Amino acid sequence: MNRLAPLAASLQRGEPIEIDGALFDMDGTIVDSIPAVEGAWQIWAAEHGIPAPTATMHGKTAQAVVRASGLAVAEQARAEARLAEIEARPGQRLRSLPGARALLDALPDGRWGVVTSAAPTVAVARLQATELPAPAFRVTGGDVTESKPAAEPFLLGMRHLADRGHAGVVIAFEDTVAGATSATAAGCLVIGVLGTDTRAQLEGCAHVVVDSLERIRVEHSRDRLLIRIS
Repeated sequence: MNRLAPLAASLQRGEPIEIDGALFDMDGTIVDSIPAVEGAWQIWAAEHGIPAPTATMHGKTAQAVVRASGLAVAEQARAEARLAEIEARPGQRLRSLPGARALLDALPDGRWGVVTSAAPTVAVARLQATELPAPAFRVTGGDVTESKPAAEPFLLGMRHLADRGHAGVVIAFEDTVAGATSATAAGCLVIGVLGTDTRAQLEGCAHVVVDSLERIRVEHSRDRLLIRIS
């Protein structure tokens, strides 16, 4: 965290900092989908006759959830496909979290993306259900070999930004320890957002913690992109 410590300190003082791009977790960060996620887990676990996954699995891929369930290896591929099917089922009541739409609308096109552990079909379904702006790119659980808290998901997100010419400071928004740990390991400046894990938990792995995305302010002029905490 040392390289980014001065920027984090500026944010904590309410001062603007210049960034090159932003990466957002989806579930629990911009989309209020934690009840939907846990509901899907309960349906899936009941079908397989096993205990439902615990809250420690938030932020992890369906593959990681299945592997942690104790199901036999021979059953895991089918179980993973079934979990993705349940999570993408139609009729779920989802909404964007406070401040999410205003923040995403304020960011220039091509300067932000979504990094989620959800399966590709689930990510598309949930973002469409909330009618949030479409990201320039998505990194999903299907794009990586290692789930959060490994660095790979956010490293891939940063690569997408770099391919668009934005290879400097990247800020990441996360609501879970697994996600914040992943983003920090990838070299992002991490803002933890309360809602899933506690402040104490997030403070151990994020540079800054806020209670809502409503506190984030964006300014941009030509190529300069500034962000601050109100």
